[in-house]
Order: sequence, then structure tokens, then C-alpha cells
Amino acid sequence: MESDTSSTQRPVIQASEILAKIERGEPVEYDGVIVEGDLDISELDLPTEHVDRTEPEFRSGLSEVLKVVRSQITITNSEIRGKVNFSNARVQEPINFSLTKFTGRNADFMGAEFSGNAYFGISKFTGGDTNFGRAKFTGGSADFMGAEFGGNAYFWDAEFGGNAYFWDAEFGGNASFSDAEFGGDTNFRRAKFTGRDAIFVGAKFTGGNVYFEEAEFGGNAYFGDAEFGGDTNFRRAKFTGRHAYFWEAEFGGDAYFEEAEFGGGAYFESAKFTGGYAYFEGAKFDVVLNIDNIKFNRLYITWESIKDRLIYSGPVYLALIKNFKVIERFNDADDCYYAYRKESQTQKKWYSEKNRLIDFLIRGYNWISTTIKRISEYFGWINNYPPFTWIHRFNWSKLLDCLGFVSCGYGVRIQPIILWVLGSVLGFTLLYKLLPQSYGGIAESGPSTVTMEAVNNSTLLLTFSSGDGAVSPSWGECLYFSFTALTGGTPDGLHPVGLVKYAVMIEGVLGYLFLALFVVVLARKIIR
Repeated sequence: MESDTSSTQRPVIQASEILAKIERGEPVEYDGVIVEGDLDISELDLPTEHVDRTEPEFRSGLSEVLKVVRSQITITNSEIRGKVNFSNARVQEPINFSLTKFTGRNADFMGAEFSGNAYFGISKFTGGDTNFGRAKFTGGSADFMGAEFGGNAYFWDAEFGGNAYFWDAEFGGNASFSDAEFGGDTNFRRAKFTGRDAIFVGAKFTGGNVYFEEAEFGGNAYFGDAEFGGDTNFRRAKFTGRHAYFWEAEFGGDAYFEEAEFGGGAYFESAKFTGGYAYFEGAKFDVVLNIDNIKFNRLYITWESIKDRLIYSGPVYLALIKNFKVIERFNDADDCYYAYRKESQTQKKWYSEKNRLIDFLIRGYNWISTTIKRISEYFGWINNYPPFTWIHRFNWSKLLDCLGFVSCGYGVRIQPIILWVLGSVLGFTLLYKLLPQSYGGIAESGPSTVTMEAVNNSTLLLTFSSGDGAVSPSWGECLYFSFTALTGGTPDGLHPVGLVKYAVMIEGVLGYLFLALFVVVLARKIIR
């Protein structure tokens, strides 16, 4: 927002005039003016106060002597074309630079203390960097709503005793709030960190709720080791830079990341959501999500949104499985367990490392073999005992995992069992139909007959016939026979002969095995 009056029609005020009023302790009130010259209070003859400084504060340029500004300063809807320097000052009255442009080289408020409200709403810092490092807003609110920072904005180690408003603020360079302390509500709604990085490492939001709703982070976003005392709102925030870091961050209240977009990596390792619940419904992770060693009460997130982005960690997967069950998302729990077992299987080797006993035996054998080789070389004999260089033990755990995967999806998938049943029925159907009759087949079972033949006048011979006759069954009959054999029986009037008997036995065993797997998996899904 700017005044309708053009800059050429605005009255020009010399900075020396404003400085003279500040030196005399008179109110400074200007609206719609152009301030020419540097607005620098460092050379004014003002009352001073002594403050104790630490060594890091001295190194950063702070003085143990503060200049006390007793004037109420209001310069609104104006343009300050020179340098602004209020560093090492204590401003006792409210200060208001709303709607004002700082077009000079720098705006320096480092180490300043504001005992009243500080208004910089819709102001524009376009001349260079803006420095509020180690500033203290102790008396009221700090209003930077809609402010624009063309260069770097430094608020590191600043203290906000009241509410801090950065609603709709725009940061064209780095925005550094590292180790800053926020004693009231903190509002960065729709703030745009589009220039470079947003740095909130070690920041402490202990006084109230924190709002980053719909904020945009064009560079890296650093919230590592930050503390959020109240509820934290990152709903629909966009992290379009390379990375968003929340490592070791602590959330004392509920944390809302619903519909947030992470265009780069999202790193929450060792973060603590122990003060409330964490909500990530609708969040999008385009690259990678790291939640290793994360601690939470309940995490509301969908497996679909993270399944291809989550960095593998066994404890993380197990914690997610438990969490999905607690929040009654059982399908997500099954899918997460399936992914956990599959990834665990992938990382296992077919052969485990050699153990101590085998290693001892191998070293003994190698010593004997080497000795025999040297003796053989000395006498010109032929050595047929090459030493072993390695030996491994077969990893049965990986084999069992593979069987669990192909048979029933590690106990959470019914579809593989159904496919195995259908495949077995069709496979044995082909066997019964295409197996040459010389190896066996399916025979009809008919009634047995007895015939009597006279061998001579005094002897009769009884002849028995089983009534069995080899048949060439149709495809439908073979399919019916195979399905019946899988369920543990054979159709009336038919029985296997030859090698088909063993095939029926194997199919029956597979049928019982598939039934057991089906019952176990189905019961697991129903009873939970």
C-alpha cells in the first residue's frame, strides 16, 4: 500500500531535523514525507544506561552503553532514503514506521530495546539488509505484518516479549530467526520466504501458538532444535526449496501439517511430538521423508502419502504400524507391515558372516594346507589341498521371508493365497489332462465281476474283474477332479492310477496348507 500522493509532491524533511527532536526528547510525527540523509542516533547526545554484555554480544558489535530514546517516533507512509541506525538504543515510547520505505543502504536495529509497541506493518526494506539481531521487543507487540525485506533480514537471538506479527511478510533474502525467543503468539501466515533460506534453528516459541499457515518457503527451511510451546500450524504451507529440516524440534502442543507440500526432502529425525498430536493428513512428500527416532503420541498420516518416500528404519516402521492400529487405520497398518517385511528381506543377505568356530577350523585347515604345500614344493610333489579362503553359512531367515512373501504377503495379504489356489488347480488340471497314459491317469471305478470257467470235468476256476477302465477325461472333468483333490477328496467313480496318485497326494497337502494360511490371514484381519 502506498499513498496516493506521488513522491515528487511529498514534502522533504532532513534527517537532521528529526534527530534534533529526538535529542531534545520531543515527539516525532511525520506522515507522507521524504526523509533525506542518515537517520543515525549513534552521535546524538542522549541519556545512557549501562547493561552487562556477554563476550558473544561484544563480538557481534553490541555496546554495554545503551542510548535512551524518550521521544515517541511516528514516521508513516513515508520514504527514508538514508541509512537508519537505532542499534544499541532503548526506545521507551512506541515507535511507528508503518507503510514506510527504507531505501537507504541498511536499516540497523541490532541490540535495540523497544519498551512499547513497535509498528513496521507494510513497510518496505529495499535498500539493503535489515538487522534486528539481538533486538528486544519487551513492552508490547512487534508488528511486521505485510512487511517486505528486499535483502537479508536478521532477527537472530531477538526477543519478542509480546505477540509477533509477520502475516503476509515477504523475505527476498535470507531470513534468520535462529535462537530467537517468542513470548506470545507468533504469526507468519502467508509469509513468503521466496528469496533464499528461512532459518529458525534453535528458535523458542514458548509463549503461545505459532502460525505458518499457507507460508511459502522457496529456499531451505531450517527449524532444527526449535521449541514450539503451544499449538503449531503449518497447514497448506509450501516447502518448495530443496529441504525442510525439523530435526530435534519439540512440539509442546498439537502440530498441524495438513495439506502441506514438501517439494524437497522433509527431515524430522529425532523430532518430538509429545505434547499433543501430529496431523499430516493430505500432506505431500515429493522426494524423501525422514522420521528416524521420532517420538509422538499419535501421528495422523496416511501410508499412501509416504510409502515411496519414507527412509527405511526398522523401529520407525514398527512405531508406525502400532500408530496406525491405535488410530484404527488397519489397512495402513497392514500395508506398512508388508513394506517393512519386504524392505527387511531386501537388506538381508543369503549368506551370513562366518562364525568363530568355523573360522577357527578354516584357519587350522589353511595352516595345515599351507604347510603341506611348502613341503610339496620342497620335494617337488603335487599339492592337491588348496586352502579355503572363505566360507559362509546359509541365511535361513531370508529364505523364510521369501516364502512368507510369495505365499501370503507376510500374513497380511489374502490375494497371494487365492492366486496360489487357482494356480494349483489349473496346474494340476493340465497335468491330469496332458500326462501320457503310460505314466498313469484317471480311471473309472466300476462294479467288480466274478466269472466261473471249467478247466476240466472236475475243476472250476473263478475269475475276478475289477471293473476299472482307463478314460480320457475332458478338460472340465480334469478341472473338477483337480479342485476336488485340492480339497482332500476325489470324485465318485474316478480314482488316480500311476504317477497321478502322487500328484493327488501333493495337491491334497497343498490344499490343507492353503486352507491353513487362508484361515490365519482372514482371522488376523477380522480379529484385531
